[in-house]
Amino acid sequence: MRRKRGYLIRIIVAASVILASFAVVLILGRSQKEAGQYLQAEELPALLQFTYYTQEQWETQLEEICQGRISYRELELLLEKLGVEEHVAYRKRMGFFSVEREAFWEVYDQVVDLLDVEGRVSLEQRIFIHREEDGAWITQKGRETLAPGVEEQVQSLAMWQVYEIDGAVAALRAPAAEEISWENVFVHEAGKGSADILFANSRIALEIPELTEDVADTICDVVWKDGAITAIYKKPDTIQGNVLSYNDREIEIEGYGILEHVENLPVYKSYGTLEELDLNGVTIGNLTAEFVVAGREVCGIVLREPASVEQIRVLLLNGESPYREEVYVTAREAFTVTWQGQQQTLEAGALVRAADYLTEPGGGYLELATPEEEGCLYLADSSGQLLSLGYHGTMEIRRYDQGCCVVNALSLEDYLTAVVPSEMPASYEREALRTQAVCARSYACIQLGQNEYAGFAANVDDTTNYQVYNKQERDERTTLAVQDTVGEVVLYQGEPAETYYYSTSCGFSQSRDVWELAENQDYGYLASVSLLTGEQPELTGEEAFASFIQDTSAAAYDSDGALYRWRAQLDLPGHQEAVNGAIAARREISESQVQIFDREGKPAQMSLADLGKIETLTVEERSSGGCLKKVRLGYEKGSVLLSTEYTIRRVVGEAVTSLTDRQGQPVENFPILPSAAFIVLPVEQGHVLYGGGYGHGIGMSQNGANGMAKAGFTYRDILQTFYQNITIENIYGRN
Repeated sequence: MRRKRGYLIRIIVAASVILASFAVVLILGRSQKEAGQYLQAEELPALLQFTYYTQEQWETQLEEICQGRISYRELELLLEKLGVEEHVAYRKRMGFFSVEREAFWEVYDQVVDLLDVEGRVSLEQRIFIHREEDGAWITQKGRETLAPGVEEQVQSLAMWQVYEIDGAVAALRAPAAEEISWENVFVHEAGKGSADILFANSRIALEIPELTEDVADTICDVVWKDGAITAIYKKPDTIQGNVLSYNDREIEIEGYGILEHVENLPVYKSYGTLEELDLNGVTIGNLTAEFVVAGREVCGIVLREPASVEQIRVLLLNGESPYREEVYVTAREAFTVTWQGQQQTLEAGALVRAADYLTEPGGGYLELATPEEEGCLYLADSSGQLLSLGYHGTMEIRRYDQGCCVVNALSLEDYLTAVVPSEMPASYEREALRTQAVCARSYACIQLGQNEYAGFAANVDDTTNYQVYNKQERDERTTLAVQDTVGEVVLYQGEPAETYYYSTSCGFSQSRDVWELAENQDYGYLASVSLLTGEQPELTGEEAFASFIQDTSAAAYDSDGALYRWRAQLDLPGHQEAVNGAIAARREISESQVQIFDREGKPAQMSLADLGKIETLTVEERSSGGCLKKVRLGYEKGSVLLSTEYTIRRVVGEAVTSLTDRQGQPVENFPILPSAAFIVLPVEQGHVLYGGGYGHGIGMSQNGANGMAKAGFTYRDILQTFYQNITIENIYGRN
């Protein structure tokens, strides 16, 4: 009997193995036949990121629930975790069965209806046009990175219905059957069955068998169906003009006023190298562009030639604000007032109140101009009393909800005649003034391309945020320096250089590393340069630098400057509140420039109040030109490491009780230290600093330029001394 039972068991086991093997074969066969039919666990985090957890958190949460294919039992657990198991209806199957995609989408749609209270999920259509080398896809929406699990399912020139979460593709739902329009595409060349297209900064070659009409360098809409292009529609309506202002919804075009524009307005550059830019690539007031429009909406911009840099638009600040409650303007000669297509001429001395013309925000702008080239407009008060120096060019006033803004539009060269005397004394040597003129022009060219005031129809403002403008009377000598160098700029590697300048050196200019620019090759022209006229000292080590910086007789091209040498007395404990306030302010701007350490010297998340009283100030690192790169403030319970010259000057300057110049004369009203080229000596009453120079120390010393001019250097010599490996060329193409 035992023998028969053993035999029967062997038969049952053998049958089980056969059945199991058959099942494995069947399952493997189905899995190969139906690849992609079932939802995978790796796809869920992207799909569920609109619920209680982020995508990264869902990856951790789902490790305990499912891996590989999602089974019906795992689906039940997921719905329980979401708290919606009682509210979602679906056809239940045995727990070990895998969930087919179509079945999951029916469940997912119900989950979205229940939990997507912010409307983050939507069902959209996508054309997957081209895969980039880095794995990103070009779709009709632009450049997109696909979620895990989606990448494997996509092929080029495929059309899908997709689930979008926060604008990004989270999953493919089903092939798209309807036509899809690919809008505002720049077609470089199209004809005879093929097209060369620029979109999302990618050049794409496409076959279009039905295309017979040639299309070149214009913006089109391209229609797709069943994974192929069925039509290209060239947008026929274009206008030309200068961009005066823009924001994320509207663009102001000279001669056409304010128009709405499409989201992510494309800008295509067709001259030189073919490129796609964003709106920041459109230079305000200096670039005649072609605008493709549909009704009153701008669909795209084509730049067919480079920007001119002959004009500049200056926002006249009201203190630190761009807004003014009231604006009054007058002139000493007859002037014109233009608004909403109307123009009137007013006699000399007439007073214009902007609010009389601009009754509502957004109603265009008021333009004032004098017919004479040398004529001036003046800001005034309600009685006609002048509040400013005269402004050349035109004055534009726009009204916003917050108040009126004033923009002075004039030629770049005329602008410089009001910058140079504001930045350098007109009494300086002619070659020094010429040097300043070239620096100011180079700096302005950089600023023209930044478009930080695009919303106000301006390129720059009139303060030290850019360059000080029209704060001193124009002077014949500074005007002549501008005219002598008309159009000349400093170029580094073919591009305008940011020609930084400051008042006075310590005997050496500073390299770019004091601003933590050492790794940025765009600033390779900013190196430390000696301005000393006699023996060149060795500055290696604190002892050598201390000897040099305390030597008031060390002759340099700018050693006659009052702050070529200076002395400061510090009381750190007595000014701790102000010092800690400055530290907190700088840390908010850049945490890398303010690092907090505990007693053991380890990085710590401590508040400044927890550190106790300030006790010491020590030098940690100095540049080759003598400027401090790092200093450490020692506290009772830790320390604070300060980096970069400005942060050091700003924080330590809060503890200054007295400051004297090279002659021992007191210097008043210095909110920060004159420079970061100093040594620290502990004394009984606190600390004493011996320093040299006035300003950040990078680029050109203005007093040094004047000293070099006195010694016979030309402005070109001076520029090539302070800025390394540069060329001086004319932006207007003149010799």
